[in-house]
Amino acid sequence: MSRSKAEIILFFVATVWAGTFPILKFTLAGFPPFYFVAIRFLIASVLFTIFFFRKFKFEGSGELKAGLVLGVLLFLGFASQSVGLVYTSSSNSALITGVNVLIVPFAQFIITRKKVFFENWVGVLLVTLGLYLLTRPEINGINLGDWVTLVCAISWAFYIIYLDVFTNRYKNIYVMILIQFWFVTVVAFVVGFLFEDSARVIFSFNNILALLYGGILATLVATTLGNKYQKFTSPIRATLVLAWETPAAVILSILFVNEQFHFVQITGAVLMIAGILFSESFDYIRTSLKKSKEALPDEAG
Repeated sequence: MSRSKAEIILFFVATVWAGTFPILKFTLAGFPPFYFVAIRFLIASVLFTIFFFRKFKFEGSGELKAGLVLGVLLFLGFASQSVGLVYTSSSNSALITGVNVLIVPFAQFIITRKKVFFENWVGVLLVTLGLYLLTRPEINGINLGDWVTLVCAISWAFYIIYLDVFTNRYKNIYVMILIQFWFVTVVAFVVGFLFEDSARVIFSFNNILALLYGGILATLVATTLGNKYQKFTSPIRATLVLAWETPAAVILSILFVNEQFHFVQITGAVLMIAGILFSESFDYIRTSLKKSKEALPDEAG
């Protein structure tokens, strides 16, 4: 698999994930969020079990523990994102979820003690300023959905780091995905049963389409493709390609949900995206320029 083909696949994955924001915004207006997560993951879990059952070879308790840790973070990510979308716009949700890319270096420091670099701090500054302009809490008040979605961004950041740690430690990724999927399914059903009204679970045509999109495309297909093909490119390039999810989700929300931005909010959104891209691309650009300069004498000779 060439790097360019792998990155095209990751671009497809990011676009599929972007599509979930406007779809969920429509659906969650009347569908309980925890039940939606539960049914979405039930679809993915059943299909994943059917398609990959021959690859499920448990080699020890380590894989079980890893799957459970990832499952907890996966549940927090999807649950907080879905609940947040009940109270905030799909474009705000996409932009705040995208902050996970910026949190990753700090999560990595906590877990693996890897140093946080200058560009990461600059990215945090830009995103914080952008988030302030986007939400304008002094005018609009504190939006519960924005804060809940921030939990989603933090969960995804820790998920990315722990996924990297565990997939390098344990070889059978299919077992870990299986545990994650079924963990989220069971916990989401339990929370939905305890705190939500099951009478609002209505299987209309639009809701079924949303569940199928979320369960098959956005969960089963996207997760499998992402795990399988990300290794064919560098982490920096993969992150930059997957960062397309945020602007794509904003564009789709404007087109299909008719969400509108004021000038100050547009400025905030641009600052957030700029902060994410600067944080993730600065080291790559610096290294590339350094290699180019080092190669000049050789070419001259």
